[in-house]
Amino acid sequence: MALRILCWDHPRCVSPVRAAAAAWERQHGTAIAVAARPLAAFNDQPIGDIARTADLLFIDHPMVGRVAREEALVPLESLLDASVLDALAADSIGRSHESYNWGGSQWAVAVDAACQVAVVDDSTLDEWGDVPRRWDDVLAAARKVPGSVALPLYPSDAVLSLLSISAELSTTDELWVEEAVDIFVELVRGVDPRSFQLNPPGLLDLMSSESSDAPVYAPLLFGYTNYQRPAARGRPLRFCRPPSVGERPAAVLGGAGLAVSASSKQANEAAAFAALMAGADVQRTIVLGNDGQPASRSVWFDPSADEVVGGFFSGTRTTIESSYLRPRAAWWPAYQEAAGIRLTEALRRGDAASAIHADLNDALNKARDKEHP
Repeated sequence: MALRILCWDHPRCVSPVRAAAAAWERQHGTAIAVAARPLAAFNDQPIGDIARTADLLFIDHPMVGRVAREEALVPLESLLDASVLDALAADSIGRSHESYNWGGSQWAVAVDAACQVAVVDDSTLDEWGDVPRRWDDVLAAARKVPGSVALPLYPSDAVLSLLSISAELSTTDELWVEEAVDIFVELVRGVDPRSFQLNPPGLLDLMSSESSDAPVYAPLLFGYTNYQRPAARGRPLRFCRPPSVGERPAAVLGGAGLAVSASSKQANEAAAFAALMAGADVQRTIVLGNDGQPASRSVWFDPSADEVVGGFFSGTRTTIESSYLRPRAAWWPAYQEAAGIRLTEALRRGDAASAIHADLNDALNKARDKEHP
């Protein structure tokens, strides 16, 4: 019986999985059927809704608290030797492996690593002078050259960009800092109006196009090596550290983990494939070589691997090593989805920053109270 694996629908996920699946079938004689769901579903869809559709699923790490409650996945320590999981943890970039650990169990292995970074069309640097390093510089550039700055404002991306700014400014356990909301609202007023229809791949497609009115800089979005590789189509883009208020930004961690469904009748074989994909050898030879974005720290620090991705790793690894880990409690995924919708609706209406700050905190308090009445 073929193993079934559910990806998210981008070559960064699908291409390395197909290549690894082909190698697995040659070695083990077991076919792997590959399917994909939209990126929006990867961000927001409850794992319990899809766990029965596949043996292996790519998941977003904030889902692990809810997954643990619903028992939709198999804890990997029950399927893999501790030495295997320890090796994967030791070779993980930043907090990628750790992000899938909840309640003492490992719910997925990190196959793909990402965080929010900035991206620039280097051909515009003469006009700009330099890539902005402070939010004041970004806001000034957006005012000076209308349409030059863009930001993915699909709801899940908008709320996570705001969270990145807030995470840098927070000095307590406060999730939403009013100064961060002020910066974000002013930024959105000056970005390309097409931003509201775009997720990160959509914006990167636009920026790398030959369109004369394409934006040339995005201060926060999840990075994709596909757009910086030497053979990338269209205008070459370069990913770099996002702007900050102080000396160091606090960018939200992303990436994708491979998990085993509790409905799988081939759980041991599924876990073995997941461990293989997350291992340093396959991360280097198959994931990197097939448009993937490895989670292996040894790959991120390998100069020859960095050449394959046009300097993406060296340009962003300091940011991912210090990235911000989102809440992973069971209430968070539903709150993140609802907060993103509320935020983008408020931004479209032109609501004041103070009103947006109050609304996000009110919804946050209600989500927490519902969890712990």
